Amino acid sequence: MKRYIPFYRTPITRRQISAVVRTLKTGWLTSGPACRAFEEKICEVTGARHAVAVSSCTAGLHLALLASGIRKGDEVITTPFTFIASVEAILHAGATPVLADIDAESLNVSPTEIEKRISRRTRAIMPVHIAGLPCDLPSIERIARKHDLRIVHDAAHAFGASHSGRQIGATPDITAFSFYATKNITTGEGGAVTTSSSRIAESLRTLSLHGMDKHAWKRYSKAGSWYYQVRKLGYKYNLSDLNAALGLAQIDDFDRMQCQRSDAAAQYDRELKNVEEITLPERNAESEHAWHLYIIRVDDSRLTIDRDELIDKLTADGVGCSVHFIPVFLHPYYKSELHLSIRDFPNANRAYRQVISLPMFPGIRKSEIRDVANRLQ
Repeated sequence: MKRYIPFYRTPITRRQISAVVRTLKTGWLTSGPACRAFEEKICEVTGARHAVAVSSCTAGLHLALLASGIRKGDEVITTPFTFIASVEAILHAGATPVLADIDAESLNVSPTEIEKRISRRTRAIMPVHIAGLPCDLPSIERIARKHDLRIVHDAAHAFGASHSGRQIGATPDITAFSFYATKNITTGEGGAVTTSSSRIAESLRTLSLHGMDKHAWKRYSKAGSWYYQVRKLGYKYNLSDLNAALGLAQIDDFDRMQCQRSDAAAQYDRELKNVEEITLPERNAESEHAWHLYIIRVDDSRLTIDRDELIDKLTADGVGCSVHFIPVFLHPYYKSELHLSIRDFPNANRAYRQVISLPMFPGIRKSEIRDVANRLQ
């Protein structure tokens, strides 16, 4: 019987478990010292000046838009080839998502298509760095400067990625990361927002905890005061110390885990490079790929079965795989609410019919990658 190769296997070590247990023993379970230490570590990894830990990347995107001054009547341009959280955050901020088609090779949003969709109501661009490959940032930044637009990065896949020597998260813009269970580091559930602006960081921190002033989290400590003030209409988006403790321990192993991801991607490249029906993931010389996902595209014109049937066969053969992503315009709610048509996004629609995400995680064995490649062929 063939062994099962999961799409993802969470790399939790004994040392990481011990870190969470130690935090439990401190008695401080909600946002506290571990969160502050985690934020400092995020700044070290990304090169950002400020980091605010939050309960999810979705929450982070929402707060980032609000802190950027996005409001009802504004438009934010993003990609249809993303998890719905990107568009969801724009709607929760009261703005209107405007979708721009993707580049057919990188699967990232096309700068040319972004510029076509700019109107007098456009206030921001939300690039999504698919699979961990940075978008064409020089082009997007030129467009933003030309039209005086904010950039809010959806970097859910891109912790550890860089472009032209700049870490994603270290730009003057606002960046939201995900630390969901399958991400490059995990806090179980959680995320963070980075920024170079102390004003925006303070706004993010206040909004993330009911609109209370930034030191309110200390009110149950020896250094804190019972007195606090609510300065804004806020949200319950803070991260707990339990989650942060796991994140801190994961960051200590981050370089090793990133090397394992990179090695896994390189082996997939070698194993699959001669399969004519498969296009390997895009990469470019200016970027360091985070390898959150390894996404191949299958040439449906050369296959006797379609992509969905191929996934079914792989699943039956013991290979866990997935599709990233079902485009926004195919979801009934968003198709109706935003009046979307498949015809407006030919690249995203074609990519969706072709993509398969293969098993990718730190610690995946060479023999497992070889088995995936053999079963795929």
